[in-house]
Amino acid sequence: MQKPAGEPEYLSGFGNHFSSEAVKGALPRDQNSPLGCPCGLYAEQISGTSFTTHRKLNQRSWLYRIKPSVTHKPFHPRVPRHERLVSEFNESTSSATPTQLRWKPVDIPESPTDFIDGLYTICGAGSSFIRHGYAIHMYAANKSMSGCAFCNADGDFLVVPQKGRLSITTECGKLVVSPGEIVILPQGFRFSIDLLDGPSRGYVAEIFGEHFQLPDLGPIGANGLAAVRDFLVPTAWFEEASHPGYTIVQKFGGGLFTAKQDFSPFNVVAWHGNYVPFKYDLSKFCPFNTVLIDHGDPSINTVLTAPSDKPGVALLDFVIFPPRWLVAEHTFRPPYYHRNCMSEFMGLIYGIYEAKADGFLPGGASLHSCMTPHGPDTKTYEATIAVGENSEPVRLKGTMAFMFESYLIPRVCPWALDCPYLDANYYQCWIGLRSHFSSNNRSENGSPDVPGTTQVLSEDKGSA
Repeated sequence: MQKPAGEPEYLSGFGNHFSSEAVKGALPRDQNSPLGCPCGLYAEQISGTSFTTHRKLNQRSWLYRIKPSVTHKPFHPRVPRHERLVSEFNESTSSATPTQLRWKPVDIPESPTDFIDGLYTICGAGSSFIRHGYAIHMYAANKSMSGCAFCNADGDFLVVPQKGRLSITTECGKLVVSPGEIVILPQGFRFSIDLLDGPSRGYVAEIFGEHFQLPDLGPIGANGLAAVRDFLVPTAWFEEASHPGYTIVQKFGGGLFTAKQDFSPFNVVAWHGNYVPFKYDLSKFCPFNTVLIDHGDPSINTVLTAPSDKPGVALLDFVIFPPRWLVAEHTFRPPYYHRNCMSEFMGLIYGIYEAKADGFLPGGASLHSCMTPHGPDTKTYEATIAVGENSEPVRLKGTMAFMFESYLIPRVCPWALDCPYLDANYYQCWIGLRSHFSSNNRSENGSPDVPGTTQVLSEDKGSA
């Protein structure tokens, strides 16, 4: 397939050991840290896991750069302080609520705002200090970052643009990320974001102490969901020019700190390793769905997962609801009504979400916490029931919703609970659900659907 105009070159794969050089011969050939690196470069390792992490999970890369990243002045707390970033969730920073929450899309700021200043926390759990938990942020920006780079020492970012393309310069190279794509910016990497289409808006999941993996496929087999070859990694790119007063903004323990240096951090001429930024186009996802009866669980559409120490339980899953065919017979096809031991934060990139006919808008969000009831709104339920058994196969198209799901119960930031974008009437979308109960209804096998009435068949042939 032809590369879109303006799109950088990429490497393909997930978890691979990659290598890339912007100048031929800049990579050392026989060792990682020779006495003298080719082209007079400095060797610098960035470790995403401890040295002794199991080899199959160990992540690190070697960067060969014009000047090492340690060449900067001391860090100081950023002024003015960013008041809406949280990485430690407790009673002093956030509150717990079992109420269903929904937010309308935020407006783009009127004053000049880049990605850093436009980033704000909605909810989360745990703490970056103990390296366990997550935070869910949103962002709204109207200008590119200039003369500065951002570095998140707290965790990995999973960025989901909803409006406007992002051109992201990283120490490994450049990525262009459009709405409908995602990008992973691993802990510790420095990056800068330019807005290619003007104002931009989106969602960010941050995980502490873990990295995203592909989910196991189990009985699905060897193929399906997100294919390894569809993940794209940048190729080496560097700038050599002097940049007096260049600012590194580091997120550390939820706070922002700044340090000055006289060069660009994007001075990596060559690199190799498996700890890298990467992006993925959600339209390439291969979804699975029921082909006869009932509605499958949303876990079947997991793109990436950050596992917990409990097998089968996620610190954070990234799940999508992409275009697909709905063909189940005798089945309520929208998502079922649900109370979940996991907590679910949902966003909508474009289109209409199949379980919400009204109110859930692109750029908006919802939060259904642990064991809080949720499900299709009244209009969706009534419209589905009205079709009855005459429902033909339907192709969902022009939609892309997603979910961040975690087993940790989120605490919600005060500004998210006290803002004009919080939909105070969200609960009303279910208030119109009426009773359809009738004791005369019977199931297909002819037995009455009456609570407390049970038909028991003995092992003796013909007896009941």
